[in-house]
Amino acid sequence: MTYYEILGVSKESGPDEIKRAYRKLASQHHPDKGGDKNKFQEIEEAYRTLSDPQKKQQYDMHQNGFGGGPDVQFRWHSADMNHPDISEIFRSFGFGAGADPFGGFRPQQRRNRDLRIEIPIPLVSTLEDQHKTIQVKTTNNETSTLEVKIPRGITNGTQIKYSGLGDNLFNTLPRGDLYVHFNVHNAENFIVNNIDLYTQVSVNCLLATVGGPVNIKGLDGRVFELALPAGTQPGIKFRIPQQGLYQLNSNVRGDLFVEVALTVPQDLSSDQLETIKSIINQQ
Repeated sequence: MTYYEILGVSKESGPDEIKRAYRKLASQHHPDKGGDKNKFQEIEEAYRTLSDPQKKQQYDMHQNGFGGGPDVQFRWHSADMNHPDISEIFRSFGFGAGADPFGGFRPQQRRNRDLRIEIPIPLVSTLEDQHKTIQVKTTNNETSTLEVKIPRGITNGTQIKYSGLGDNLFNTLPRGDLYVHFNVHNAENFIVNNIDLYTQVSVNCLLATVGGPVNIKGLDGRVFELALPAGTQPGIKFRIPQQGLYQLNSNVRGDLFVEVALTVPQDLSSDQLETIKSIINQQ
């Protein structure tokens, strides 16, 4: 049987017609779909030869009794699977790798489909590892309750794959994977800059003038006392080390920067106002 007969095409068939015939036959006879391996190899060999103009010409000459004689072989090897047409065709069948007629088949492992969900988490929760119970709806419309670990230092937009926690529609196939996209909600009064945090503290201008202690609340609720020097100016920033966010999968922690904003008292008595005026006049 000639290569043309194997593919069911004529010698006058063009490349597109040869490709269409090959796609149809390869899909029907692929071993992973219950087809015959030897038949599939014949189809592959025929297409590899007829889809290459040079090899097709040599094959036609051989069929007509010219050039090369009866010992000419038209075999292709596993390296030919890099041929773009064949790679494209296998992908269209849903196989991640091609067939090797001399070494067996290497298709991707079949398994259930992957699932993707989105989880909102507060910024403060990123300071610790978490174990969160979630519910995932599968293809057969069942709700699956799962527990996932959320590592410390997770950032907004991060996606994590949880292997084997995806869809389980087909009991005979391995379970798919679960992809979780995390939306980290910003905390009130805090601005995130990489792993550093920025906040602002309002200070009475009189306190800023003479200096003194002021309390700062961190992201996790801890209170830190900041000693303002006399003459503190608005907009100045103070750093509290290692009170920012954690870097993912690391013990490295950012800093907390505190910006001073001054407020003007509006409830001073007449005597207090006169005292301030006298101080100003003495300057």
